[in-house]
Amino acid sequence: MPALPLSSEQLADAAKLKNLFKEWQHSRKENNLPHSQETAASALGFGQSALTQYLNGRIPLNVTAGIKFANLLGVALTEFSPALAEEAENIAQAVSPSADENGTISLPGARRITTDDDHAPVMVPIRMLPEHLRAGITGFETDHLFEEAEHLYVPRQWLEENDLTPDMLRAVKVKGESMVPVLYEDDIAIVNIKNTNRVNGGVFALNFKGEAVVKRLKYERREWYLSSENPAFKQVPCRTSDCNVVGRVVRFEPRNFKDRL
Repeated sequence: MPALPLSSEQLADAAKLKNLFKEWQHSRKENNLPHSQETAASALGFGQSALTQYLNGRIPLNVTAGIKFANLLGVALTEFSPALAEEAENIAQAVSPSADENGTISLPGARRITTDDDHAPVMVPIRMLPEHLRAGITGFETDHLFEEAEHLYVPRQWLEENDLTPDMLRAVKVKGESMVPVLYEDDIAIVNIKNTNRVNGGVFALNFKGEAVVKRLKYERREWYLSSENPAFKQVPCRTSDCNVVGRVVRFEPRNFKDRL
């Protein structure tokens, strides 16, 4: 009997998975890590043919395959298949209580950064902030805007060493020369959106009049200012009405080497 055609929901899940897989390959390639389909298939534990069919929506994903893909790509199952995430949660609830020994309740589709799995991801994706932000947007309010945004991959070990979680991080591309020589144009600043407390001298990503900017905050004469590293740029007042903190910069990825070397 011929296989039944996939539903529109299953095809949508496959398309999301394929995009995440391409991002995983791109990140691995940039970091000089194995990124071929053969490498992925070996890590997943099934053949390259099955991998291709899952990605192209020829065969439907199931919970087992979905969890394997989530672990490989370093994402939650909900990022490409909410239906499978719900099914996995129902299975987990049937097997054991939802609270661990510390009383922590597990959430549907959630996963730890580190697992006992041999294929725990080396690199973990975080979302990119767009260049332009909705006026007044801050912190957690950014979440619903970037479901289709591109991703940046960061080392899992760095996340664990600094007690950070990928869902609380965003990445923003640096524009202009105001932060030279600390940050150059096209460098990527990684932002902890959980930390929005203003600190004198700290470097933050901010929504300044609807644009994503990276600046050092200075507190002088009872007023906050956006300060640049480049002395050619003057300080600008950072008033709450048009200057909102998105998060504190915790890391940056140099991308512009021509101005450094």
